[in-house]
Amino acid sequence: MKMGIQKKLLKHSEAITAYLCLTPAIIGLLVLTILPLFGVILIGFTEWSGLRPPSFVGLQNYVNLFTKDLFFTKSIVVTLYYALGAVVGGILYSFILAMMLNRKMPLRGFWRAVFYLPYIVPAMAVNILWAWMYDANFGLFNYILNSLGLQKSMWLYSERTSVPSLVLMAVWTSGNLVVIFLAGLQNVPRVYHEAAEIDGANPVQRFIHITVPMMTPIIFYNFLISVITAMQVFVPAFSLTNGGPNNSTLFMVYLIYREGFMRNNFGYASSISFIFFIFIALITGLIFGSSNKWMFYEGK
Repeated sequence: MKMGIQKKLLKHSEAITAYLCLTPAIIGLLVLTILPLFGVILIGFTEWSGLRPPSFVGLQNYVNLFTKDLFFTKSIVVTLYYALGAVVGGILYSFILAMMLNRKMPLRGFWRAVFYLPYIVPAMAVNILWAWMYDANFGLFNYILNSLGLQKSMWLYSERTSVPSLVLMAVWTSGNLVVIFLAGLQNVPRVYHEAAEIDGANPVQRFIHITVPMMTPIIFYNFLISVITAMQVFVPAFSLTNGGPNNSTLFMVYLIYREGFMRNNFGYASSISFIFFIFIALITGLIFGSSNKWMFYEGK
């Protein structure tokens, strides 16, 4: 009887300790995420310039968003275009680099640090560097093209090349994906490769039937994080293109910034933010829902 009471008291004290340890995280989630989210939802039903008290307008902001705002539709298309290039390019680039850096080679630690470095460099410094390289008159890329006898490109100043130029920057800064892929490759059991090699499988077959399936959880994680990050792109449009030329880099987050902080239309910006939140949530849910069809674990 006493033993049973002692066990119940022990479990109760452990539960209290667990809740006490979780309290700072719960408070942070509530104050920094949940309450601001509800605040944005409420402001989205108002017209508010930040200078006068907000006035309730109901669903008018959302009606205008889907019926009158041509920039909203274009921002969705441009954001998806950028996200597709940045995610696919970043995953392929980082996975190939990880495969190379996972092999025995001289100065392997040095090269790992070199390819990780762009990820930790401050974003504004990266943008300044690439702005110089993309410069139409004195940039490095146009100097190379001119040296090869090719026609110069406008890069960031052309509607056709502005988004691909920003995609290239995003791929270059995907060093974090390289590190995660590298950690995953080092955890692929060597015994599987040895067994397949004994059975006569060539390197390509071992890569397709062993490495890729075993890496699918890592691919899923990198893919999910890359999609969420790419959809929220803002700094390149803010520091390099200002949403141009001709709104060709008017990403959704930059549209929210322009409406809220440049035009003082906080109610309308909040309605865009909430739709953007739902949009990312739907894409995230779609990724999670489809993961069971192509993701494998070691026990399967």
